[in-house]
Amino acid sequence: MNVCNDCPRRCGVDRERAIGFCGGGIKARVAKTIVPFSYEEPCLGRLSAVFFGGCNLRCSYCQNYAISRAAAGAEYGDEELAALLDGLEGAADLVTPSHYIGAIERALPFCKVDRSIIYNTSGYETEDGVRRAAAFTDVFLTDFKYKDANNALKFSAAPDYFEYASRAVKLMRKSIADEWTEGKDGKILKRGLVVRHLVLPNCAADSVKILDFIAAELGTDTVLSLMSQFTPNGIGVPAERLKRLEYKLVVEHAVKLGFTRGYIQDFSSADAAYTPDFGG
Repeated sequence: MNVCNDCPRRCGVDRERAIGFCGGGIKARVAKTIVPFSYEEPCLGRLSAVFFGGCNLRCSYCQNYAISRAAAGAEYGDEELAALLDGLEGAADLVTPSHYIGAIERALPFCKVDRSIIYNTSGYETEDGVRRAAAFTDVFLTDFKYKDANNALKFSAAPDYFEYASRAVKLMRKSIADEWTEGKDGKILKRGLVVRHLVLPNCAADSVKILDFIAAELGTDTVLSLMSQFTPNGIGVPAERLKRLEYKLVVEHAVKLGFTRGYIQDFSSADAAYTPDFGG
């Protein structure tokens, strides 16, 4: 039996015979690889992205809905997934990997290339999942989406999001100490944590609470990526665009708290150009 309780959904299904909320079976399903990939924070350096099909969160506003809503892509056995990772360039940016952590764990021993791993997650993780991922991860690149349970329920059907994500991000911070090196274009984070927060329309107050938590519990030296790139996907909510004033209020609060490392997107980043093409 391959009963799956890897994520907070705890579906308990046998993934050789059925799929749970995430849409994944026992084999990893890869929707697309992009080599090289330039959408991530510059401190992560040169990398390639592996987009896994399905998702354990499936947010209503997801920009990757074409691959997150269904079991998109081809299935890879353990050695096939290892070969795919071996063929990448730079670090491997594993995008939405949580529901395939078992497949990743099985594949890595077959890899012939010693490659840095970026665990690019929604933050909706169990502590056990974080501990397992920390065994092979160099950088946790995690979203930290909501503190308000009503927002988490409305947008992600996960009212317990903050309960799990807050414990997960604290464990990520504890598990991998920041390690920096000099790169051609500036400092590169070789090991550590990057916390992303996307400001949503009409949710600036919740964003402020998330920043307060990060400052108090993780420290203002946490690498923070504050994003304005929200763009309505045409199928879910929020359906309106983020207002300039909303983002300005959140940015000013981050500055007031004294964060010393990270990124603040230009407001003009709210554009579909920031969404990878999953058409082919």
